[in-house]
Amino acid sequence: MPRNTPEYFFKRTFIAITLILLAILGSLFWDPTFGWAELHVGLYLGPNFGLNTNPRWEARKYAATEIRPQSAPRGIYPPLTFPAFTANNISVEPSLMVGGKFGYWFSREGALRANYPSFMKYIGLELDISYNALNWSRQGVVISPIGYGMQIENSGFMVTAAFLVMGRYGFLPDKEVPFGRLQPYLGIGPTIVFTKTSLNIGPDYQSTEGDFGFMVETGLRYMVRKNFSINAEFKYRYLQAHVDADSRVFGMPYWLYAPMATTYNLFSLTVGVAYHF
Repeated sequence: MPRNTPEYFFKRTFIAITLILLAILGSLFWDPTFGWAELHVGLYLGPNFGLNTNPRWEARKYAATEIRPQSAPRGIYPPLTFPAFTANNISVEPSLMVGGKFGYWFSREGALRANYPSFMKYIGLELDISYNALNWSRQGVVISPIGYGMQIENSGFMVTAAFLVMGRYGFLPDKEVPFGRLQPYLGIGPTIVFTKTSLNIGPDYQSTEGDFGFMVETGLRYMVRKNFSINAEFKYRYLQAHVDADSRVFGMPYWLYAPMATTYNLFSLTVGVAYHF
C-alpha cells in the first residue's frame, strides 16, 4: 500500500490504537512488583460542543502598484478599502472528540522512583492530544455592514495539543493503591491548536493555521487496579483562531486578502481508560 495515501495513514493509526488497547486490557492481568504506578498513558472519547461564534473578516486594500498573489489574475489593481465584515451567532456543530494523553505524578513511587518532597504527589504534568471536527452547520446569515444575505457553511477540523499542570487528591486508599483508588483531579495549561477551514464565502476560501489557546479539564479517575484506571472528564478549550486566505468574498468582483478571526469556546465530556506504569 502506498505510504502517501489516506488508507495507509488510517491503517497505521488503527494498528497503534489497537496495540495500546491490548496493553491496557493486558494490565488487568499483570501485577508488576514495583510500587503503585504514577506514569500513565490513556485514550478517551466523547461529545464536543461549541458556543455560537462571531467571525470577523478584515478585508485589506491593495495599493495601485501592487501585483496580486498567484491565486488571482496578475495586473495593476486600484486601491480598495473595505470596512470589517462580521457575522453574528454562527452555530458550531457538535462533534466527536477522540484523544490520548501521557502524564506523570511527582510521587516517590512508580516507574521513576525519584525522591520528591511528600507534597509533590498531589502535583503532575500531562500532555493531552485530541482531534475533533470543526464545522458550521449550513445557516442563513446577514453579513454586516454591507447587508449581504447568504447561506454560510464551514467544513473543517482541529487538532489540539495541551500542556497541563495537574493537581489531584486521593480517596479510598488501600494496600494496592495507597494514594487512593478514587482520584478527582484538575488541570490547566496552554494549547497549540491546528485548524483546517474550508468556508463557502468565496470560490477559494480555505486554509490550515496554527494558534495558541488554553484548556481547563477536571475529572474523576477510579483505579480498578494499580496499573489500570477508568476516568470521566469535562474539558473547556478557548481559542482565538485565524484564517489567511485570498478570495472573492461575499459575492464581490474583486480578489481580496480577507483574513478571518474567530473565537471558539468549546466544551467536551469524555470517558477513557489508562495504563499506569
